[in-house]
Amino acid sequence: MKSQSKTPTRIFLQIGKSIFLFIVGGIGIHTLIMLMDYLLISEPFSLNLHTNFLQSISSLPMFPMMGAYGFLLLALHFFWTRQKEALLLAHQKEIETEKTELVLKSMQRLTGILAQHIATHNAQIMNWVESKKLQGQQVSKKVENPTRKIAGALHSLSEISFVFPYTENRPNNVDDVEEILRTKLGQMSEITEEEK
Repeated sequence: MKSQSKTPTRIFLQIGKSIFLFIVGGIGIHTLIMLMDYLLISEPFSLNLHTNFLQSISSLPMFPMMGAYGFLLLALHFFWTRQKEALLLAHQKEIETEKTELVLKSMQRLTGILAQHIATHNAQIMNWVESKKLQGQQVSKKVENPTRKIAGALHSLSEISFVFPYTENRPNNVDDVEEILRTKLGQMSEITEEEK
């Protein structure tokens, strides 16, 4: 998952947006509530819509109320943004899990096909190598080593396809599947090189 780095421009925009929401939200909500009070409460009410309504709602004693409304709107925006980010993250994880499932199921089908075609022919070559060795004949390493590598690669592919998905080491995403396969093939190549 790509982490979003906060650039100075992005930070500046977020601060500007927060200030805008605080000021406009505080003034807007306060004005709306005061207007509702004016229209819904008939007596006693000292505000006069035509003469001193704007002065009354923007007077110094009203600033704490405007600040509270602004803070409330800012808090609501903050929680809404966090909730949206959490939902997006959960959705991305769900998509990644589905992709991994599809890759693993495809790998299982492909491994079955490869095992059916490649492993059969490779087993014939390995049997031939073993029979020559039992007869005391020397077998070229150019024939023996590749067959062992092919068998090891098929074994690694089978293990990742049919064993790993059902263990604690289950791959979490498609990149993990590729990394595990590369690691196993690399380990197998090292073992083969040491045995030469």
